Amino acid sequence: MNSKLFYKIILITLAVMAQPIKAEQHQVVFDSQSSTLLVEFEQQITGNEFNDYLVSGNTGDILNVTLTPSNLSNNFNIFPVDSSDAVFIGSIEGHYAKYQLGKDGDYIVRVYLMRNAARRDETSSYKLTIIKHVDDNIPAKTMHPSWDSDGDGVNDCENDGSCDHTIDYSKARPQKNQ
Repeated sequence: MNSKLFYKIILITLAVMAQPIKAEQHQVVFDSQSSTLLVEFEQQITGNEFNDYLVSGNTGDILNVTLTPSNLSNNFNIFPVDSSDAVFIGSIEGHYAKYQLGKDGDYIVRVYLMRNAARRDETSSYKLTIIKHVDDNIPAKTMHPSWDSDGDGVNDCENDGSCDHTIDYSKARPQKNQ
């Protein structure tokens, strides 16, 4: 390869890598007078852009999130603000999530284009619906802390694939005999 071509390739690569990724963050504000809280956004993203929607919630609240995209490579993930580990991955689980919050705090719903579409600088218009169900009359069945040794709000069995529907995870984890 001649050196001029090599340097052109390097310069083009650096120029592409230097392009900023546009990110927008939106605070999701619900009407506090209702027990079912609903917010809708109609937006658009292109290429490597993404939009974050910050949702505050309490342990036991249920988030229903629906994404209706014009491009099927448009997905969303949900993760706690203080973690990079998603509790819902749209590219695997689809365009609809029903997630019960495992701990109080802020959660991010991140809307993005998958890499295949982002690299082609494709655009997607979408409608994002976020519904938060809060019912103080129904006691939330929450995970006992002994099932979450790393404190990330996700049951340890989710990480190692050992979840069993016959176990009541709201009760303390049985001690292993040594």
